[in-house]
Amino acid sequence: MPTITDMRMRRGRPERFIVTVDEEMEFVLTPEIVLQYGIAPQREFSEEEFQRLLEEDALRQAKDQAMRYLANRPHSRKELFQKMYRKGYRKAVIDQALDQLEKLDLVNDQAFARLFIQDQIKRGGVSRSLLRHKLLEKGIARELIQQLLDELLPPEKEQELAREAAEKYQRTHPNLSGKALREKQVQHLQRLGFPWEQIRMVVSWNNPSDER
Repeated sequence: MPTITDMRMRRGRPERFIVTVDEEMEFVLTPEIVLQYGIAPQREFSEEEFQRLLEEDALRQAKDQAMRYLANRPHSRKELFQKMYRKGYRKAVIDQALDQLEKLDLVNDQAFARLFIQDQIKRGGVSRSLLRHKLLEKGIARELIQQLLDELLPPEKEQELAREAAEKYQRTHPNLSGKALREKQVQHLQRLGFPWEQIRMVVSWNNPSDER
C-alpha cells in the first residue's frame, strides 16, 4: 500500500510538489492534485487510488504544458503534440490533453491556420504554394488549407504579393538591372513558390524595357 513518507515544494514556475513514497520513489505532482487528494506525510493510498491520482496528475501537467506553449504564440495541434512528445509526455496523455483543450476551443486548427495565413500575408513575399507547404507541415488538413487560401489569398491577391516581392528585390539589389535583374527576380519569385504565369506577368510589368 503506497504511503507518503516525505514531501517538499519545488520552487519556480510551474510550482510542483516532490512527493516521496515508501521512502524510495519520488513523484513530481501539481499543487492541485496534492490538494484534491489530501496528499500529506503518512497518508496511505490503495494501489488503485494512487495510480488514478498519478494518471490525473499526468493529464493536468500535460494540459499545463500545452497552455504554456499557447501563451507564447498560437500553435497547431500537431505542433503542440510534437513539442510535448519531445518533452517526454506519453502519446496517450498528450492526445487526451489536447482533446480536452479542443473541446474548450483552446486548440483550434482552423483558427490557427487563419491567423497564420493572415500574418504571413502581412509580412509579404508569400505564395499560396508556400503557405500550403508550411501549413501541411504543421498538420493542417489539406481541405481546410484550400478553403482558407481561396478566402484569404485568391490568385489576384497572390499576384499583388508577387509584384511587391519583385519590387522589394529590385530595391534591395540596386546594382542589378536589365536582363540580370530580371533573371534574379524570376529565381527569387520561384523560390517563394509563385506560379510561372504570375512571375512572367510581374517581371515583365516591373521591367517594361526588357519585355519582348
